[in-house]
Amino acid sequence: MVIQRIEMCVELLKMAIEFVIVVAEAVGIVIHQNMSPAFIRSSAYPTPLPFIGFYP
Repeated sequence: MVIQRIEMCVELLKMAIEFVIVVAEAVGIVIHQNMSPAFIRSSAYPTPLPFIGFYP
């Protein structure tokens, strides 16, 4: 019974990590696509760096 709970916890943890990675990559893609050339050339504000995500 305890082993089944540990296995289920490990699988849920794997799913949660995969979800976080997918969301982080999606946010990085959206930020990269929304950066217009006029915004990049502006020297008054520093260009934000997109958050790409973590790879296990």
